[in-house]
Amino acid sequence: MVCLTLCLAVGFGCSTAKRLENLESDVDGLLDAAQGELFPDKAPEEIRLVGSEPELPEDLVREIEAGEVKVDLRRALELAAHFNRSYATAKETLYASALSLRSAQHDWDWTPSANVASIFSVNQQPSYTTLQNTGRLGFSKRLAAGGRLAGSLAVSTIRYFSGDRSLSISSLAALTLSQPLLRGSSTAIAREGLTQAERNLIYALRRFVMTREDLQISVARRYYEVLNAEDALEIARASWNGFKTSQERSEAMADANRVNQFEVDQARQRVLTAETSVVSREEALQTAQDNLKLALAIPLEVKLVVERQDLDRLLNLELPRPPMTLDEAVELALSQRLDFATDQDEVEDAKRGLNVAEDNMRTKLDVTLSAEAASKAKNRLSSIRALSADYSAQVDLDLPFDRLDETIALKRAIIAYQQKLRNLEQSRDELVLQLRLAWQQLQTYEKNIAIQKNSVTLAERRVENTQLLFEGGRIEIRELLDSQDDLSSAKTALTSALVNHRICWLTLLYHLGNPGVDAESFWSKGLEM
Repeated sequence: MVCLTLCLAVGFGCSTAKRLENLESDVDGLLDAAQGELFPDKAPEEIRLVGSEPELPEDLVREIEAGEVKVDLRRALELAAHFNRSYATAKETLYASALSLRSAQHDWDWTPSANVASIFSVNQQPSYTTLQNTGRLGFSKRLAAGGRLAGSLAVSTIRYFSGDRSLSISSLAALTLSQPLLRGSSTAIAREGLTQAERNLIYALRRFVMTREDLQISVARRYYEVLNAEDALEIARASWNGFKTSQERSEAMADANRVNQFEVDQARQRVLTAETSVVSREEALQTAQDNLKLALAIPLEVKLVVERQDLDRLLNLELPRPPMTLDEAVELALSQRLDFATDQDEVEDAKRGLNVAEDNMRTKLDVTLSAEAASKAKNRLSSIRALSADYSAQVDLDLPFDRLDETIALKRAIIAYQQKLRNLEQSRDELVLQLRLAWQQLQTYEKNIAIQKNSVTLAERRVENTQLLFEGGRIEIRELLDSQDDLSSAKTALTSALVNHRICWLTLLYHLGNPGVDAESFWSKGLEM
């Protein structure tokens, strides 16, 4: 018996890898089912966890080894989809919710059990030595009406090593049914833990999808911030070079007594100011690049090169506009936002919790039916004597004299339900407010873009005119320097407005609950508009 016990222990220990494989299969099935319920018109995506960090593609490895990585917006989003650390954590959180559901389901499965025990004992008075072995097989099953069915079959042997050295073998079969008749007898009450676990997985899946959408906006924002910083640096350097040219011209004209020395000093001062701006812009660019590298999980020491064409595309792209009114957008958002759907469902959860608390105020009346049949102790295994079985019935009545704890739990459930109702109202107001703000900002950025485009055109014309007037000695250099400074500011403001408009557009789609972010690439049609 001892050898059998060791063999069983080793055998079950060796099946750990198989158990993990089966668990992953079960979790995959739960995730597929949850996706089918939440997104019935879409094929379920594969959400699997790996034991180690995902391998980098060969082309990215070569670029990292060379010390320079080139990305456009599409590639940046793809890298984030595969390597972003926050996204990996979101997957693990979703996976943990599926594990919790599988654990809750297991409580309703037919649960087998097996146990083998051995006891070696030495008795001095009277003197004898024995080895007692007991093996037990059993099962248990929760019932829909709140009861539980359990059964077991046990075999016990006693070997005497002194005295008559006899062997005694006996067996015992037992079956027990426990069923509540009042409190806890409802199927809805009995299955509440499983129901909540199922709902929690849906909520986790919604949060996971929204996390992905939020990450798309975050990565796109960081990417465009790099483009914006590069463009601002380029404009600052061009402005610096322009001021240096104006300084050289003013110095030459001062040598010819055509301008005063204070005008030369003004030009020199403006060059120094522009140089300070260049240094500041370089620092801002480095910070923006580092933020993007963190989002893409790229080593900070590697140089990151972004494609200018994505910014040029914004300059030439027709600005997208919502194909609906604000009232229609609000109605669409309330019907499609996943987090608002969760807030609505949590009201139902609180209502069920209230029902459970009310049920706990009822009288407890449980009935337990048991049957046991044994074999006679002999030196060999004999059949169980079913006709000589023992039967018993037990009634457990708990009268509701002291229900303070249950009353407190009921009051808390009432408060929780009221809180969820207020939270739903608060969530609706916040959603509408966020949507209106994004809607207004989108219109504001659109107007700013039109204004800045006109401002750039006027500033360019003004620089040309003041240049000619200054060379003709008709204006002071300060006016020329101001015109160059205004052109630099207008170009920088135009780029910033374009980037803000793009991020605001993605944010608006997010608030509408319809960004349509692809799981593998983080791409969406909103980026093409």
